[in-house]
Amino acid sequence: MANKIAFVPLLSKVQEYISTNYAASLSDSRKFGQLKPYIEKYLRDNGYAVEGMTTNELADKLYCEMAEYSVLTKYLGKDEIEEINVNGWDDIAITYTDGHIEKATEHFYNPTHAVDIVKRLLHHSGMIIDNATPMSQGHLPGNTRITALKEPLVDDDRGISVSIRLLHPSRVNREQLVAGGNATQKMIDFLCMCLRYGVSFVVAGATSSGKTTLLNALLTSIPDNKRIFTIESGSRELSLVRTKDGKVVNNVVHTLSRPSDNEAYDITQEDLVVASLRFNPDIVVVGEMRDTEAYSAVEASLTGHTVVSTVHASAADAAHMRLALLCQKRFPINFNTSLMQAGQAFPIVVYAHKLEDNSRKIMDISECVIDSHGERQYRTLFRYNIIKNEIKKDKFIIEGYFEQPEIMSDHLKQKLLQFGVPQSTLNKFVHCISNLVYLIVTK
Repeated sequence: MANKIAFVPLLSKVQEYISTNYAASLSDSRKFGQLKPYIEKYLRDNGYAVEGMTTNELADKLYCEMAEYSVLTKYLGKDEIEEINVNGWDDIAITYTDGHIEKATEHFYNPTHAVDIVKRLLHHSGMIIDNATPMSQGHLPGNTRITALKEPLVDDDRGISVSIRLLHPSRVNREQLVAGGNATQKMIDFLCMCLRYGVSFVVAGATSSGKTTLLNALLTSIPDNKRIFTIESGSRELSLVRTKDGKVVNNVVHTLSRPSDNEAYDITQEDLVVASLRFNPDIVVVGEMRDTEAYSAVEASLTGHTVVSTVHASAADAAHMRLALLCQKRFPINFNTSLMQAGQAFPIVVYAHKLEDNSRKIMDISECVIDSHGERQYRTLFRYNIIKNEIKKDKFIIEGYFEQPEIMSDHLKQKLLQFGVPQSTLNKFVHCISNLVYLIVTK
């Protein structure tokens, strides 16, 4: 006769049994595969059963709790998932790559259980979280970024709060950006022209606005003979190597910064920007500028290298302000000088934004023109205009259109011609047009 029992008490019994009888043999995590047969034996020997579960299902769930990551396991590493947010032990929200958010039906059993599982997740990646170190952040295997906070940084009754970002090398191409309403073909062609012919630019926007996706798609337009050197922090989101018949056909170096317990041995993004210039790159790509690497990136661009990157900012002028502030962390020179240098180094700013309906748009592409007095002036070369933004029956409805309000400066035209842009190609961008592309997206 089956010995009926609730799952949580059974879990405690199994954990005690394993720790008493097999702890030594399972001290190495590589031996965890042996755990499941031990669990199954314990269940058979004692006749334990949980309502609504077969013995195999029960053994699987117990194994998941003891060797994997409980309710988080099924979501980790999924291509269709972008982010896992644990707001508290009983509140888990899943963000999918298409932008929609769902609350998980499962949750941890209590605050302590949530903390224990996250500790295991961090431990397997060489990180810790405890009372002395209540905040932990870093990268997990499988291109995953994690930030965790426990009490006293969060309320005791919540246990822990965790943000797990699953970073997928982008599979979106330029054609899909246009088809999906992110931008017009002309906007994409303009940015590809700048990238191909040596005009540095930065993509600005908030988290999840599509900055890296856009950058990845644009970089696929680079001819195979051009050398690309990418620099990212912790996890790789860019995927640019192309193969044909099993052979690499283009010229790409992907690099990652690496922190160390000893600060003297840190390999920072700034270190990699400096190193990249010795690799004779045609294009240097900094995944995101958020520290002193901004100064080296600005210097690299001002000395004739093509540099593209992303930055957290809400507009073109805000992007240059942000870069200037980051440069100040390296060399606190006159701020206006830093600001002018940022504008000169990155004359094109692309602002990407995630709208309320979860669609992503290039809201504007601006050119920064430095006048004879060193003052910055901005030309809006392309812009997305919203003409309707409303809610009907709990659904967001957004309509808008793209336009080209201004043309590039004579200075930029001459620069592009100097760098080899055919006049026929340049002529495509010297007339202002409006594309009445109405996009109705519901949520």
